[in-house]
Amino acid sequence: MKRALISVYHKENIETIAAALVKAGWEIISTGGTAAFLKQRHIPVTGVSQITNFPEILDGRVKTLHPLIFGPVLAKRTNDHLRQLQEFRTAKIDLVIINFYPFEDALEKKTADMDAMLENIDIGGPALVRAAAKNFSDTIVLIDEKDYAPVIAAIECNNDISMESRKKLAQKAFAYTSFYDSLIAAYLHSGEIAPPDFLNIGGRRTQSLRYGENPHQAAFMAIRDRRSPFNDINQLQGKALSFNNILDLAMMYELLNEFQEKKHFAAIVKHQNPCGAAMATAQLPAFQNAFHGDPRSAFGGIVGFNHRLEAETAAAMSEIFFEVIIAPDFADEALKILHKKKNLRLIRMPAGYMESADFKTIPGGFVYQSRDNQTADAKSFELQSGKPLSNNEKSDVGFGWKIIKFVKSNGIIIVKNLTLIGVGAGQASRIDAVELAIRKCQSSPTGAVLLSDAFFPFPDSVELAAKHNIAILVEPGGSIKDPDVILAAQKLGVTLLFTGIRHFRH
Repeated sequence: MKRALISVYHKENIETIAAALVKAGWEIISTGGTAAFLKQRHIPVTGVSQITNFPEILDGRVKTLHPLIFGPVLAKRTNDHLRQLQEFRTAKIDLVIINFYPFEDALEKKTADMDAMLENIDIGGPALVRAAAKNFSDTIVLIDEKDYAPVIAAIECNNDISMESRKKLAQKAFAYTSFYDSLIAAYLHSGEIAPPDFLNIGGRRTQSLRYGENPHQAAFMAIRDRRSPFNDINQLQGKALSFNNILDLAMMYELLNEFQEKKHFAAIVKHQNPCGAAMATAQLPAFQNAFHGDPRSAFGGIVGFNHRLEAETAAAMSEIFFEVIIAPDFADEALKILHKKKNLRLIRMPAGYMESADFKTIPGGFVYQSRDNQTADAKSFELQSGKPLSNNEKSDVGFGWKIIKFVKSNGIIIVKNLTLIGVGAGQASRIDAVELAIRKCQSSPTGAVLLSDAFFPFPDSVELAAKHNIAILVEPGGSIKDPDVILAAQKLGVTLLFTGIRHFRH
């Protein structure tokens, strides 16, 4: 008789596979809670303690950790291993079905203390899963409810599953234990200043993507925190999302998070750069100002709003080609208008989630940094040249400083009347970025604010800005040439502010 060991915290559909195994002639071995659950459903079960002749101890901390459980799971189907099992009056275990204590659920609650969190760390479950996965050629391992049905179908048809299926299930099992451990390790390291010696980036694949950066590249999305707004994207219509769509959506989401206020904010993102942004007392002018900031670049971009998308704005957008629209909600009339564009992706995604980590891959590894979540009030910026700012100028400076950190470095933006009117992104030299931003201006930069993500290394950027009558320059400061830059601003009558904060984005 074949035997299956079942010990699960989440018991959804476990009775279905257990009943099917019993019908196929298998014996079911189980632990306390799972055994009681199955017995209540009239499924015959042999308790683990009946096999080990040893009770569950330490408030259930030790149940399956016993040679008479692990031996049958790890036993190869060789004469020597089977003989040893016979010597100890036990038999092989052919299938292990496990899921773990809900450490991930406890993380989401954010209220559990350390003792409660430690009690949600599973020990026996991961050990059994790893044992079964190591011995996958002889012991099937199941950790995912989605795999129950195909395994049962194969057993009912052939009394076994293929070696290829066994290997895939083992790979999933090891990945599952690694992901589970990565959550625990991250929790125990939270608040520590020193970097860990070992770092795992765990994730759960949530959806396949249309393709990668290019159509010949395969892509999928994985989530490591179930609280992420990307864990279950609420896509209301449109084509499947691509790798590029997700990256632009992520950047747009973080940009919208910067503008959670009563005024309406609209932005357009293209190739990981904002190409339009504006704030106004009503949504339609906010969108119109954002679009007219660079209508050419807006073609095929992603549009985002910090408030519910209304019908009037949807109508104004309906004749323009956009890839994606993201908003915290959509008015019914807006959906009716946009539904005519079947391929247009509409994403409902409320703001609020803040990422704390930033990873980038390198050949054979990755680099890690904390996320650039630094915010600053224009009131704290140091005036180096010119007169104190008016209230309107302070608003433009604050508006622009929230946007500049989303522009690829070297990055320069020009804002005027709470509207982004010029962007110079991703240039190898800062003066080139200034030239590009001025050239991209759709309206006169006279009296505008120019913001730089890093310091001006030379006075040439100040001189060029003054030539085009830009009134205010905002930069972090910190260059050995700061005295020359300040002197140039004073001579040219340009207001210069140092923020003390750099916003490189590579």
